[in-house]
Amino acid sequence: MKKRYTKLLEYLEQSNDDFVSGSELANLFNVTTRTIRNDIREINETFLDKVIITGSTQKGYKLVGDLSNIQQNEDDYEERAFHIIKTLLSETGFITYDELAKKLYFSTQTIRKDVQRLFQIIQAEKWNIEVEAIIFQGVRLRGSEVEKRLLLKKLVTTNCLKRMSLDEALQYYFGDWFSQSSIQLVYSCIEEEVTKYNLLLSSEELFAICVNIMISLKRVGLHQKIAEKDMRLDNTCFEELKIAKLILSRLAKEMDVPFDEYEYQYLCYLLISLQILPKKNEVTLNEHSDEIEEKVKAVIKNVGDRYGFSSRKNEKLFNRLLVHITKSLYPLKYYFPLENPFISQIKTEYMSAYNIAVVLAKELQFCLNIKIPENEIGYLTLHIMNIIENSQETRKRIAIIYGKNPLVGKLIERKINLYFPNIKIEGLFANHEIHLIPEEIETIVTTSVILEEQQLNVKNCIRVSEMITNEDMKTISSSLNRGLLKYYLSPNDIYFLDEENQIDLLKTLTQFGDIQHLYTSINEREKMSSTNIGNLVAMPHPFDCGNNKKLRVLVAINKQKVLWGDKMAQIIFLFIPPKNQKVNNIKFFEEIHDVFKQTNMTEKLLNVTNYDEFLEVWSSK
Repeated sequence: MKKRYTKLLEYLEQSNDDFVSGSELANLFNVTTRTIRNDIREINETFLDKVIITGSTQKGYKLVGDLSNIQQNEDDYEERAFHIIKTLLSETGFITYDELAKKLYFSTQTIRKDVQRLFQIIQAEKWNIEVEAIIFQGVRLRGSEVEKRLLLKKLVTTNCLKRMSLDEALQYYFGDWFSQSSIQLVYSCIEEEVTKYNLLLSSEELFAICVNIMISLKRVGLHQKIAEKDMRLDNTCFEELKIAKLILSRLAKEMDVPFDEYEYQYLCYLLISLQILPKKNEVTLNEHSDEIEEKVKAVIKNVGDRYGFSSRKNEKLFNRLLVHITKSLYPLKYYFPLENPFISQIKTEYMSAYNIAVVLAKELQFCLNIKIPENEIGYLTLHIMNIIENSQETRKRIAIIYGKNPLVGKLIERKINLYFPNIKIEGLFANHEIHLIPEEIETIVTTSVILEEQQLNVKNCIRVSEMITNEDMKTISSSLNRGLLKYYLSPNDIYFLDEENQIDLLKTLTQFGDIQHLYTSINEREKMSSTNIGNLVAMPHPFDCGNNKKLRVLVAINKQKVLWGDKMAQIIFLFIPPKNQKVNNIKFFEEIHDVFKQTNMTEKLLNVTNYDEFLEVWSSK
């Protein structure tokens, strides 16, 4: 239960069955009457049993019943974790479990379990902080001052902004640290300074900046400043540093707080992690950039060569990617959480580019000994997608086979150009000219049957009538978006399984597909970022390539849902990259995304029983 809720209940209990006005409660807790109304509604709905807070528009609020029946939700771990870390950061020494329990209104046993869980999370994240516990003395938080602050910030969620204003949310989290006037001063100062830069920040971004600054204000006030052991001072000239200095210099005067260069840099890195500035004309200036930039350049070039992206042709775009990475490295090395509200959309809509970005992130991690989080991989994806689109013709290339009459070919060409601007027609060919079709053509539209001796190495062959009817146009539309899977998926590579978890499913699938040697690589890829794309669909794959000449796809339809990342999955597309990584399979991933835009496609596929049924459902309009 929230600390304010408990105090509110105690105050009402001590009112001797008299009504207490909403304004009196608001003044007592330094919040608005609207916040009091919201608090009382949540207390009644969530925590009270056989007791209730009654309300009267004229008289106020009164507690009716016995408070001993209050039901505290001990599963609300994140709420308690925030208050535990916040309390530890409010102290300069040890605090006992009993004192913590008393401050947070929970049992000592519950607090002990929470502290142990926090200890395990910190260890798993490999942060440079620890929860130190000594018998008869209590617990305290030790280690990097930077990471102590970031840990507390991590436990603050923006969900509260859905039901309260920004200043009310700040008051809710930090009302016991600062007065309402101080909170409003911080909020208005930040808003005014960023406005000078014509920055349009979301409420979530503004909230994140306020939260971090208020944590810094508290810590500096307790003489717990960031020092050289916590953060090295980098000689940077980022625009974010100028903004940070403006904000903190003003607050230093208004609130008499001695901010220094370390605090300026801390806020600068926070602003970088929030991606608040536009990307145009970014520059990286620092004293030790040469060695790092050369390493990053080498990694980018290596990945670009592997996937067929020429750095010479895309020099400007590669430089933008280089600047983005070298700039992001500063907050990343201190575990600043990078915000990316579009990560789910990026992973789904740009799957091919995202997979390349994961490879790039893995190489950077190894080269620079730094962790690249999923949100940063999302930003790398956008840069890579830009390079991909600039490197190749984005329109789908097709050839038309018209039989004998060239006028039929012209009619088809005219209609396709009219209805499909995303298609580039490479040529019109008669039946006897099939051998002249360029090798790189992946799709043909034909009015006649292609004889066995005329078979081409094309991924998609679309049959239409010579009169090119409206039904033919629908066939072309459907086939262009649904034809590639048949090319990549063989009848022997679809499996119907009944596994209980992700590990067993992958082991079985790799065994059936005779690719057990890639199992470890597939798991390494999952650890970087889950391949669950939603809609009960996952698309795992290894970092390593297989022995296949073209992309190979294995499909598993599982009888039961299994947890895959943080969501459930039941249909698995395991794809194995070909020997030649430069083969670009972006159109295949576009097809997957297009098919699963249909909300009922998953349900249909779960009911198929064989390969032919699968392709029939897959190709349905």
